[in-house]
Amino acid sequence: MKHTKLLHAVQPLLYGCITGIICGAVIALFLVCSRVAISFAFGVYSLERTPLAVICTLMLVVLCCLLVAVMQALNPSCRGSGIPLAEGCARGMLKVKWLRTAAMLIAGSLLSFLSGMALGSEGPSIGVGGLIGDGVGRIGKKPIQFRRYLITGGASAGLAAAFNAPLTGIAFALEETHRKFAPGILLAAFSAVVPAVMISQLIFWGFSHVPYLNGLGIKSGAAALHFLAQAKYDTIADLFKACGVAAISGIACAFLAAAFNICIFLLGKLFGKIKSTTLRLLPSFLLTAAFGLCLASVVGTGEVTLEHVSIVSTAGMLILLLFMRFVMTVTASGSGATGGLFLPMIAIGGILGTIIAKTAVCCGMSAAYVPNVIMFTISAFFAASAGAPISAIVLSIELTMSFANVLPCAVAVGIAMAVAAVLRTSPLYERMMEDMYKQSAIGGDDITVTGIIPAGSFIVGRRIRDVLWPHNSLVTDLNRDGVAIVPDGETVLLEGDALTIRAEKVDKHTFTVQIQDYITHDRN
Repeated sequence: MKHTKLLHAVQPLLYGCITGIICGAVIALFLVCSRVAISFAFGVYSLERTPLAVICTLMLVVLCCLLVAVMQALNPSCRGSGIPLAEGCARGMLKVKWLRTAAMLIAGSLLSFLSGMALGSEGPSIGVGGLIGDGVGRIGKKPIQFRRYLITGGASAGLAAAFNAPLTGIAFALEETHRKFAPGILLAAFSAVVPAVMISQLIFWGFSHVPYLNGLGIKSGAAALHFLAQAKYDTIADLFKACGVAAISGIACAFLAAAFNICIFLLGKLFGKIKSTTLRLLPSFLLTAAFGLCLASVVGTGEVTLEHVSIVSTAGMLILLLFMRFVMTVTASGSGATGGLFLPMIAIGGILGTIIAKTAVCCGMSAAYVPNVIMFTISAFFAASAGAPISAIVLSIELTMSFANVLPCAVAVGIAMAVAAVLRTSPLYERMMEDMYKQSAIGGDDITVTGIIPAGSFIVGRRIRDVLWPHNSLVTDLNRDGVAIVPDGETVLLEGDALTIRAEKVDKHTFTVQIQDYITHDRN
């Protein structure tokens, strides 16, 4: 009996580690391929603008568009960023074929990178990580409630491996994926993130010995934004000045984030009216080609653009870069092109931060703090758009491997979140996930199920609020040894408890199958 309980307790940790190991390896290889594809795209757009070069570039872009369109027609789940997909699966709202979707998400993203789309690899990394977690659970023949923890762990591992940011991966699981704290979620994220980062860094270390890949930035232990080295504030006056700039930055980021989210949602509705997948994607691919042929540094995930702005001195050029990146990113996302928004959002926030920083320098701020301003502007923009302030602050630390900017960053993020709330800015990924759910939902019924918690159930010993219940369901009644108990979030569930669970607008067959993993129900 003791061995059975021990095995029951160790299983989440064991499966989480397996998920993390696989995620670390797959994501590392995906990121290496992404760097190669992005480097190729920069090479293409950097060619001399001869008629032949322009024609060949347009042919490449159109070919990539056609291939992505075919993939999305075969599997619509590989559209857009992988983050809403992972979140929807982790919350039990979406159901996809994990292996095919993961493969197409990777392939579609690489094609987007080849064409120079203003999309990133971190979103697909999160999506693929979550799908790997689902696959590990299915191969292990685990119930849906168990697999949802593995999906959460896999998504966190994908983010952590992509950015070499383990704390951000864990914070993302709690704040963004489920938007609540629970010990089970924390364990799932921790058990997957640690091995994923270790394996991915080991693979990067191996590839760093290849001169070509090392030249592309493939190396272990490196901060993602190493060129934004944070300066320590020499005096308390400098720190207060930075906090003042951070406050202004937070306000500006909130308005830009609101515009960013609105444009993506409006363009999504506009492109959604186009039935042909190819015609829906083609404008965003051609826009990328047009902008890339005008200015090669504007294409790609955004790292090169962000590094490029440090040598751009004119305000007009910075505003042009901000406009081009903004338009390219919202158009690509609105059309449903495969690829993430994490790095593109960092690039947009970074360009805005450069404008604010250079203005602050003209007003008397030391030029040494320009990278600091850029970094807390990035954090504020991401927080306001995604609605994830803690992840934004932790991400700023891990992207630069510095704690020097924590207070100004917290000020910028806090003000950005407050202004975003006043502007009623919907969290980007949350809204995307809801839209995906609406598109996949086929309607449903209100169902009430009563049953007994069997011996060995995964929910025994857990508080009601810590259980990942089926989507749109609520525990309404609890009977223990013939005594009715009013259930609340703190109620600990025990073997033999009789539960009444009500679900609204769900598919009856799907819900009935899912609820069998929680209770032995006796009537519907």
